[in-house]
Amino acid sequence: MTSSSTAGDLAEGVTEVAVPIPALVYPQIQVIDENKVFSYAGSVLLILLKGLTCVSRNTVNDYLQKVDLLSAGLNYHLISVFGSQSTGKSTLLNALFGTKFDVMDESKRRQTTKGIWMSRAKQDKILVMDVEGTDGRERGEDQDFERKAALFALATSEVLIVNIWEHQVGLYQGANMGLLKTVFEVNLSLFSSPNKSLLLFVIRDHIGVTPLENLAATLTADLERIWESLIKPDPLSNSKITNFFSLQFTALPHKILQPEPFRKAVDGLGHRFDSKDHEHYVFEKSYHRNVPADGWSIYAQNVWTQIELNKDLDLPTQQVLVARFRCEEIAGLAWERFENDVKPVEGMSGLVAGLGDIMGPARQVALEIYDAQASRYTRTVYEEKRQELLAKIDAKLAHIYGHYISTLHKIAIQKFNTSVTSELGRPNYIFLDSIQAAKSETLDAFVAAATEAQVEGALLPFESELQSLTSDIEESVSRLRALEAKKLGSRITRRLTSDLDDIYPRIYKNPNEDFWDRIVLTFREVLDKNLAIYKVEKDDVVTYDLGLGGTVAEVAAEIDQIKMEAWKALYRKMKEFSKPENVLIRLREHFEERFKYDDNGVPRVWKPADDISDIYSESLKSAMRLLPLYATARLENGDTVFPDPDVVPALQRDEEIEIEKFPILLSESQMLPIRNDLKRIADSMYVDAKRSTIQSIRQVPLYFYILLLALGWNEIMAILRNPLYFALLAMVGGVVYVAYFLHLLGPIMKMGNAAFDQAVTSGKEKLREVLDVKPMDSYSRNRTSALAESGSTKADIPLDDLDENGKTTSSTKSNTSPGQFN
Repeated sequence: MTSSSTAGDLAEGVTEVAVPIPALVYPQIQVIDENKVFSYAGSVLLILLKGLTCVSRNTVNDYLQKVDLLSAGLNYHLISVFGSQSTGKSTLLNALFGTKFDVMDESKRRQTTKGIWMSRAKQDKILVMDVEGTDGRERGEDQDFERKAALFALATSEVLIVNIWEHQVGLYQGANMGLLKTVFEVNLSLFSSPNKSLLLFVIRDHIGVTPLENLAATLTADLERIWESLIKPDPLSNSKITNFFSLQFTALPHKILQPEPFRKAVDGLGHRFDSKDHEHYVFEKSYHRNVPADGWSIYAQNVWTQIELNKDLDLPTQQVLVARFRCEEIAGLAWERFENDVKPVEGMSGLVAGLGDIMGPARQVALEIYDAQASRYTRTVYEEKRQELLAKIDAKLAHIYGHYISTLHKIAIQKFNTSVTSELGRPNYIFLDSIQAAKSETLDAFVAAATEAQVEGALLPFESELQSLTSDIEESVSRLRALEAKKLGSRITRRLTSDLDDIYPRIYKNPNEDFWDRIVLTFREVLDKNLAIYKVEKDDVVTYDLGLGGTVAEVAAEIDQIKMEAWKALYRKMKEFSKPENVLIRLREHFEERFKYDDNGVPRVWKPADDISDIYSESLKSAMRLLPLYATARLENGDTVFPDPDVVPALQRDEEIEIEKFPILLSESQMLPIRNDLKRIADSMYVDAKRSTIQSIRQVPLYFYILLLALGWNEIMAILRNPLYFALLAMVGGVVYVAYFLHLLGPIMKMGNAAFDQAVTSGKEKLREVLDVKPMDSYSRNRTSALAESGSTKADIPLDDLDENGKTTSSTKSNTSPGQFN
């Protein structure tokens, strides 16, 4: 591959083949190929147990997903190996970590690893990178890739294994000291950070003549001498290599000549990677790059991009890269300080007192921190990053200020509504004056508070919010105007209803053909009277002014609303008086006036000579003629009563009124019961009138009493002259009077009836005893005849008991058989 586009083209032509991966055998991915192309769509080589391979194009993130590390978060480690070509780097990694990197064919002695490869180790959550060897004949004098690959491994790895032969210790080029010097220097410029790295020197083919301690001392001295010769940034001028790197050393026997000691030494070295209790455990927290596994691909690609931009690692490019990363780091510190300073006011509910005095100094301090540390770096980079920091700070300030202004907006509109409501609650208030005063006060307070929270130098406009507040106030004014117009309409409607209550019954009580004409005329006069105070005539044009402000169209709409409410009041009054029960009462009153009184209003005293039937018919017809007048609001010219055209649209939206049925007050189904009830009432009055004439005819004539007195005069005088008869008559009269006065006539009569019945019963019983005959009523006689014919007999029936009235008791009756009577 020669470019990233070539890699992409090749990736499209290869189909991934899913092949099961044996336990502890993981695939490998080429992170950076030999042409310096980062494997955003790199190739994955699956190395299986039996030597079978399957190539699949994939991204680094897909690879991490495949080896179950993408969701590891920060719980993973990264190791790289660095060294000369053909020194057994891949062999060492395979032995240490169980990887399957390609190893050199010793019979040919040529380059094996090209670019940078990565694989997961057999140990828990460890990634291993195999870096192309240095000083290879394939690259020749082109050391660009060697430097960049080494720098990439150093910048991204926690542990860098430096693989060298024992006989190379003490050599400058053989031990790669020149390359390490360049890498260290550029690393300080590009990737200076608090993170350290571990340099683990693995000395190969150690025969034991020179102790490991001496070899380690020689390498340490060479490294310190290189560090002292580095060109370091001013803040790091006095730093030591141990501030950035930890050093460990180990030695391995010859793999071919001493296979068993080599294996044991490798196993012992492996414990440094998987045992936290080991005294030389390699993974310290300070080594970790703190990049989550799912973000490592982007992080590594950015690192490689920065390295690639620095062609040949020349000094001017190094300075730009150093300035870029240092300025970004310093800007990050300044931003962190700024966030801490403004955190107390960020997202606070309500208004923050002195917001401008908090945000302004926070902005100034952040810029001072940045300027103090970043101004000595490349001017263009410093200014570019300063503008980015300033834009970020001002964006944050705009967010906080926007929240403040939004809260101020809400509080202002609430204050306006409260102020207006309290003002409108006072007696004799003037609506327009109250509204204007509250509006001016609210807007002035908003502008003052918004200006006070401004930060000098930051663009924090509030004009749009001021326009929005003005618009909201106008909406509130429109709503309040509508409520005020509604209140005014209610007052007018109440006055109009009161006037109708006085006038309507009088018109309603005397209906005729112009009945509804008089009602509508009266209604219009009352409505005009109530609206007259709001009329304004100018140039023969009549308009209205309700004292509420608003446009001509708004005032016209409010007047139409008032008129609509007036028509609704008339409609309710019409419906109220036209209820079936009210109409029936009115028709009955009309019938009574015609039937019971003459034309002069004098009550009639019915005499047998009067023609009651004709008077009844005429009165009933007259009452019935009124029913259609009450049922339908119709003018004398035949037109129905209907609201004015300008209020009809509003009435059509009103749920209370069916505008099409406005004049229909009583339906045919409602009139039928009224007719029937009126007919029943009229018939009852007619019958009463007839009965009164019959009673007068049935009275006993006076001459009859005179004749009775003349014929019975002798008998009356005989009783009065005889003392015995007179005394007896007086006694009987006194007893009757006392009994009447004491309300004893009823009980005495009952007692007399009971005594008489008892005497009759006793007499019958004595007579039966003398004649020896059993009592038998008609039912018993019939029953006895029937039994005689059928040859049967009936048992004797006992005499019934008497109640207080001398009658048989109910208990005795209940004991008789059905059909049996006393």
